[in-house]
Amino acid sequence: MNTISGASSIAKDIDGRAASGHARPGEYSFTCHESEVPVFAAAEIERLHGHLYCLPSWLALTGQLYGAGTYIASKGGTPTTVLLYQREKNAVTVVSEFVHLDEDDIRRFVGHMFDLNPSLKRVTFNRARADIRNLPYPWHAVDHTEDMIIELPATVQEYDARVGKNMRRNIKRYTSALQRDFPSYTYHIKDADEISEQEIRDIIRLGCIRMESKNIAPRYTEAETQWIVQLAKQCGLVGIATVEGKVCAGAIGFRIGENYFMHIIAHDPRFNDYSLGILCYYHTICEGIARGGKRFHLLQGRYGYKYRLQAERHDIRHIDIYRSPLHAVMHSRRILRKALDGQILAMKQWLLHDAERSESRTARYLGGIVNKLRQRKRAASGSSAG
Repeated sequence: MNTISGASSIAKDIDGRAASGHARPGEYSFTCHESEVPVFAAAEIERLHGHLYCLPSWLALTGQLYGAGTYIASKGGTPTTVLLYQREKNAVTVVSEFVHLDEDDIRRFVGHMFDLNPSLKRVTFNRARADIRNLPYPWHAVDHTEDMIIELPATVQEYDARVGKNMRRNIKRYTSALQRDFPSYTYHIKDADEISEQEIRDIIRLGCIRMESKNIAPRYTEAETQWIVQLAKQCGLVGIATVEGKVCAGAIGFRIGENYFMHIIAHDPRFNDYSLGILCYYHTICEGIARGGKRFHLLQGRYGYKYRLQAERHDIRHIDIYRSPLHAVMHSRRILRKALDGQILAMKQWLLHDAERSESRTARYLGGIVNKLRQRKRAASGSSAG
């Protein structure tokens, strides 16, 4: 989706008052820590926004935390929104990723930033889950990626009813085949205090083998591996499949508040015929339900199996908001470039993932051709590499 909107007047107040950082009882107050992330901010971010990709530790890993400032909106003395941001020259960029914000949250943040910094021309939300309709500033938004989220029912039985007869049958069939062909096969879930570093590394290694089998360069650095190990020992939920005592598949997830996040899913390519990846997903999701989770985030990737697991797509958007129509015009080249990038990405996603699920036979046919071509290209590249 590609959206642009303008406003004939620029709001000088927020909720009817000047955005001065002070508030009367019942109103919002604002605090900005320039180039600083206070110690207490991590716990507030986890409490309020509860997403893996807005944790300060993740932003530090991805190089976005250095020099970041902290914005805190409070009501009645209690924080309601905490965002981390970077300021460069005449622009502010929110680096808290995948954070779910409503229009009022955005209006308050942008208004405060513009009031606080008279030279500021643009505020950017790099990757946010937000539905904007009526801001008092010109703005432009494009879909950037997605978060695939399962709204978890109260019981595993309800989830089984949702996934449908075919999925239930396949889970039983693949499990029976594994137990028949590999009598030592087991799958068990471990909590944070039970997880060993070696088990995490074994699953990551399988992920690298899996990517290499698809002719994709592995992306896990030692720094990311250490981050995964550390976070798993704090709030991990890790599923481990073994055959003859050796890890052959695994799922590394984390719990943040009421939300679970599937960060890594991997299996030995020798077990491709047993759909071990789907089994890891299914058993870990069921465990999340049993532990009272409300949502399970499967993160990026519009893959068909995520829909079959009952995930729904929530678009993550790149949003630029300008101080005035004049500043929007001054950034017209940026707007056009972002719009073009958004259209190209949307077409690519449609061909690779959405077309095959379309009600149109022509769309399904095109999607099928594209995916067959991709498979042939990967197979040819793998043969060449061998």
